[in-house]
Amino acid sequence: MNTINQMPDFMAMAEQLKLDLQSDAEIMGTDFIHNNFYKEGWHGSSFEAWEQKKQSNSYQLLRVTNYLFNSIQVASSTTERVIWEADAPYAQIHNEGGVLNIPITERSRKFFWFMFKATGEEKWKWMALTKNERFTVKIDKRQFMGDSEIFTSDWEAHAINEIITRFKHL
Repeated sequence: MNTINQMPDFMAMAEQLKLDLQSDAEIMGTDFIHNNFYKEGWHGSSFEAWEQKKQSNSYQLLRVTNYLFNSIQVASSTTERVIWEADAPYAQIHNEGGVLNIPITERSRKFFWFMFKATGEEKWKWMALTKNERFTVKIDKRQFMGDSEIFTSDWEAHAINEIITRFKHL
């Protein structure tokens, strides 16, 4: 009985591996960004917890409505590179921090009066009565996405493990 060992199609295996790793990268990257929300901090080269709000609330920071959390998606993806984006209009200011200058309009004053009547909190009354034309608000940096040494290291370990696992079965 003659058995002929066929040579595996390494090129086809490599192409499939690249496609599978692309899919894995999309999933792992999205999970990594979402975990930064759950843990309330950034995993860059080490863990950096977000600065806590002045008022203590029982909800997780940046997760009140989940709009920002749910706006995170893969913007573009190839076998060479995957790019994520958060398309919430306020994503960048939260990720990088900064200062906002908010104009006080008649509409905003009406809103402040509405909130004062609804909650009874004095802050809304004083916001409605202010003589200022603008509020200046400092937004603390609460990074949730960007280049991360920790993610890169985890990704490289995953990719190497996939390569070894697939070629070991030959």
